[in-house]
Amino acid sequence: MYQLSRPLVAQSLFVHNSCNGLLCLGDSKGAVELLNPTTGESVVLPKPMYTAGSSQFSSCNWHCLGFCPSTKQHKIAHFYPGAHAGSLEVLCEIYTIGDRIWRQIGSLRGAPIDRGIHVNGSVYYLTRFRYISSSRINCLNLQSEKFDVLMLPPRKTYGGHCSLSELEGKLCLLVVDGALEGIPRTMDILMLDNDDKQSWTHRYHISLPLLMQSCYFTPRHTLFHDSKIWVQLFARNLYCYDPNSNSGELEIACPESEFPFSIHTFVESIVPLRQDNFIKKIQ
Repeated sequence: MYQLSRPLVAQSLFVHNSCNGLLCLGDSKGAVELLNPTTGESVVLPKPMYTAGSSQFSSCNWHCLGFCPSTKQHKIAHFYPGAHAGSLEVLCEIYTIGDRIWRQIGSLRGAPIDRGIHVNGSVYYLTRFRYISSSRINCLNLQSEKFDVLMLPPRKTYGGHCSLSELEGKLCLLVVDGALEGIPRTMDILMLDNDDKQSWTHRYHISLPLLMQSCYFTPRHTLFHDSKIWVQLFARNLYCYDPNSNSGELEIACPESEFPFSIHTFVESIVPLRQDNFIKKIQ
């Protein structure tokens, strides 16, 4: 566990995501900061063009730190809503670590229904129009800085709620089944093939605990650690699933926290953040 104790804490500091041992931090004022907990080094980035405040669970204004394997560059993608209220247009700007400015790279259609994630050099987020069955996955390639669209895999029903995650180095779709007024009972995890980006494989079928009288909750963060799948439900609950057990159930991992938290995959790293040697030392 790493406890953040920095000046921005007073401004509702939170973690957008992690990548290669670096944390991308944000606050309620729209500031963005990178932190390497291993070395203690940090850097505050220039303010993005769109500086409206975000929050830990905001789905309409968020940042995502990613890494482009071909160029060895870390980039931060910032997605935010278009100028017109109610518009489905989403704008995107990118900051390459080592540069000094944010660059506007274009827009795409489809407002996020949840925060995006970074997997293997691309940023993905789930978007929905009127019905879940018409949802799709928008994708930003960090090398080409071009957008693409992935359709959801065929299913008999999408009666519950969906979210994206990264497990075993692959993009995963989490589908919670349940009727509109019923209690969610199961969660399926489907994994995207990294080669063709079209084939999905069903990997896990998990029974859920009794949570609430609605299927419209989203597993906020999901990760694979110590041969187990860890799932954050709501803001203060952490659950665990052991694929090697016979129960097939998602079980509570620890007592409910007294304060909101978020879980992220993290590895110790000595990646430097100073602009003059960032690119040179990570090659």
